[in-house]
Amino acid sequence: MAKIMNYSPAAADARERWKKYLSQGEIYPRDDDFSRLLRDVKTGLQKLCHSEAQVLLLTTAGTGALECAIAGLPEGKRIVVLRNGYFGQRLFEIAQLHHPDAFPYDLPFGEPFNSAHEARLIQLLKEKRADVLIGVHLETSSTVVNDAALLGKIGREHQLITVVDGISSIGAVECRLDEWGVNCFVASVYKALMCPTGLSFIVADSAFLNTSRRNWSYYFDLQRLSDAAEGDRYLWSPSVLSLQCLRDTVEEILAVGQEAYFEKLEAKARQFRRRLERGGLQIFGDPQHLSPCLTAIKTAGQSATQWLARLKKQYGVVVGKGMGEFAEDYLRIGHYPHRSARDLANLAEALAETSR
Repeated sequence: MAKIMNYSPAAADARERWKKYLSQGEIYPRDDDFSRLLRDVKTGLQKLCHSEAQVLLLTTAGTGALECAIAGLPEGKRIVVLRNGYFGQRLFEIAQLHHPDAFPYDLPFGEPFNSAHEARLIQLLKEKRADVLIGVHLETSSTVVNDAALLGKIGREHQLITVVDGISSIGAVECRLDEWGVNCFVASVYKALMCPTGLSFIVADSAFLNTSRRNWSYYFDLQRLSDAAEGDRYLWSPSVLSLQCLRDTVEEILAVGQEAYFEKLEAKARQFRRRLERGGLQIFGDPQHLSPCLTAIKTAGQSATQWLARLKKQYGVVVGKGMGEFAEDYLRIGHYPHRSARDLANLAEALAETSR
């Protein structure tokens, strides 16, 4: 069977990177080697996120970590959720499930949150007497990057707890959590950090942890997760393969230097999009607010489902469809850091040819 090149935005297909860990000896979670691994991961993530906050590691998908953080907020909190895409809607649904006083702040699909929306958001926060502000940093469904720094600034100035979904942004754009004033940042390792699935984490400061003591779940218990993290322990069954890969990926980014690393991703994304446009394809979204690791292209009246089928059959390439009511209107491409410029040139050519 021909090899499939997977450019889905769902997770990075970086199996070649993982092979070396499969041949290493197993680390027993009670050994000193495992504690050292946890300390390395924690320290690395704090540096990567520019934060001194606590790092809580969870064996779960990113959605589980988001629910852990949001559901842990005390009863009676009034929550406003930024909603400008599929995953903003998911955040709102999680908030609604656990808190009756959850309210959306809506923007059109694909419109990035920025300073132009600040005054209206502040007005809504005051009207709803909000205690908590929640938003997605990088909206995977539209590939746009929301201004997480502005969310943190608004939260800090109005004495709110700010929770940011960084599942798609970590490893794709620089995150300065302490500088931004973000109290809780939730992320996963299987997108731009290119690790196997099954490991997520929460970077939580003392303001968030001191507030979020609602014991709603035996498994997702923030207090026990925090206690374990302070003792360099891991609650429940760890994903050792993911932890090893995460440690090495973060070390690679830090060794290059974050500014240089993320600039290189941006440059590669711009080159890829120029190739797509030269092939007659139209990029979805504001070019000033697009992810360095995700790109969406409009289907221009074609069926996304049929386009995907042709792409896979003719070129052995898989990308993602749109999401929700716009599923047939565009394709979403995950070009994560392990993909070379040559890989992306070949992908752009295949997409252009298949569109004709």
